[in-house]
Amino acid sequence: MSGENSGIMNGVPLIQHILVVEDQASRRTIILDEANYTMGRHSSNSIQINSRQSSRHHATFVRKFNTKLNQFTYLIVDGDLEGNKSQNGIFVNGEKCLVHELKDGDLINFGCDVNASYHHMGRRDNVTVTSGLNSEVNSASEENERYSSDENIQAKKTLILSEDDTDVKKTSDNKDNEDTFADYSYLDAVTGLPNQTLFNEYLYIAVSNAKRYQHHVAVLLVDLDLFSGTHHDAKKEWADQILKNIGKSIQNRLRNGDIVARWGDSQVSILLPQIQNIENSTAIVQRILSTIHQNMTINGERIHIQTHHAVAVYPQDANDSQKILNLLQSRLTQAKLESQSVPSSSLELSNRRSQVEKRLHRAIKYEELDLYYQPQINLQTGGVEAIEAFVRWHHPQKGLITPEKFLPWADKTELTDPLNRWILTEACNQNMRWQQAGISPLVMSVNLSEKQFYHPNLPRLLEEILTETKLDSRWLEFEISESFLIHHIEDAQKIIRVLDQLGVSFCLDDFGKHYASIRYLIELPIKKIKVDQSFIAKLEDNPQAIKIMTTFINLGKNLNIQVIAKGVETQSQTNILENLSCFLMQGYRFSKPMKGEEAKTFLLLHRTPVR
Repeated sequence: MSGENSGIMNGVPLIQHILVVEDQASRRTIILDEANYTMGRHSSNSIQINSRQSSRHHATFVRKFNTKLNQFTYLIVDGDLEGNKSQNGIFVNGEKCLVHELKDGDLINFGCDVNASYHHMGRRDNVTVTSGLNSEVNSASEENERYSSDENIQAKKTLILSEDDTDVKKTSDNKDNEDTFADYSYLDAVTGLPNQTLFNEYLYIAVSNAKRYQHHVAVLLVDLDLFSGTHHDAKKEWADQILKNIGKSIQNRLRNGDIVARWGDSQVSILLPQIQNIENSTAIVQRILSTIHQNMTINGERIHIQTHHAVAVYPQDANDSQKILNLLQSRLTQAKLESQSVPSSSLELSNRRSQVEKRLHRAIKYEELDLYYQPQINLQTGGVEAIEAFVRWHHPQKGLITPEKFLPWADKTELTDPLNRWILTEACNQNMRWQQAGISPLVMSVNLSEKQFYHPNLPRLLEEILTETKLDSRWLEFEISESFLIHHIEDAQKIIRVLDQLGVSFCLDDFGKHYASIRYLIELPIKKIKVDQSFIAKLEDNPQAIKIMTTFINLGKNLNIQVIAKGVETQSQTNILENLSCFLMQGYRFSKPMKGEEAKTFLLLHRTPVR
């Protein structure tokens, strides 16, 4: 195999494989060009490291050809190729592993104070070295010649990472140099995540690499309030399981090379070692926080985690790893103090919000929520065009509560994600139940609040629910209000396009009530507009309302957007709308919102013209 496109030129890989190894005393950059290397504290290794906590033969690097990438890569193996593992193990990007195929930017720790990072670049790229602690760059073959000796043929390929050769010789000759050192743990015993010590090592390497390659590093420190708020009754012994679950959830959402560690009793730290810009780090941080805020079930109990967090970015906030950590602790302390130091009126509001949050958790758990459905009628076909879902709360003391009374409070809590999940799952399942009952498929329209719409987990949540319920996405529609698009039009465009790719459609609700900007209809893939019922209510006695309605209808025709009259209550309103060629209507004139079984009966009976 040859040729530049194959990744090989005359049998030589066009990629340079670079290993940067560092400890407290030295730093060395090595160009890997041999078939394999051994690494450990014994002088017979290809790469010798001067650390008493490392094993005599700690790791092996093996070159292999990756057919998918069409180029050579390197594997790192714990111990030697005869199956003898190291004492303290190897950790790649925070995870302990026996064998790992190295990727550009991987961070390696050898279970001690020795760290490394792996990089690859094209042959034409220059390998540059920043001035630093005993920093050198050599090809492996050059290093082998430098450290070869007639007395020790086995040491021909040895790279000694120490300035003092006598210290290394003294170490290698010492009888106590067997693999009997204490097993220094770099993993948290409870969660299996890297601990503070290992995280600090990774942060140091990440900042060093960021200085060299001129990119950003972001660090997130999160304090988990495990036993307050809605779950203060949770048993203390659940804490370990909660931390395990959170750690695993965060790991599943991180990019390759990002690291999550346990920082304190109820704290986790996240390292984002390669960030292109601050905006990019903000999006990733929000995704991580939304993951933490998702509910989990422990011993049958729904647990919701409240948090405080702090973020620091290199080089904007601090220029070395220790300053970053100090700044994070300071910011986290300030965040916790600010949340406690609120005026009495705000405290009352916070207490009420906490009570609503706790009560809504119970409502979801004990099935006190229910969906009601109101049909949208097409007067031209005489059939039901779509049906809108409304959430209701059957409060045990206050009776039936409509969404406008409790959803604004829900949006002030961390219930957005679980509430979204419940509403969408129930709506999709109900649509499938109707189809199974012999009702032809129809569009299910679901209202989204501003916080629900902008929640970062919505696209992934929607994809999961459509898969679970097996509902075809074309039978799901989201109603969004133009009021919360006005200040976030660019963000809204991104979200709607992502959801549009999943196959759902969009209806702009309360059209004309707020800003009525044609820009939304042009720039967003809106298929329907629902005219606010305040206009419909004035049709019978206000000629101006008829003119405005006519404008909306013509606008819809010109842009190929369906126009729905919302809140139609009288026959007179129906006649006026029909004369204006507005044939899609919804309101008490045709049906009140109904529970699922009642709506099924309506759909089975009213497949003929409804007048």
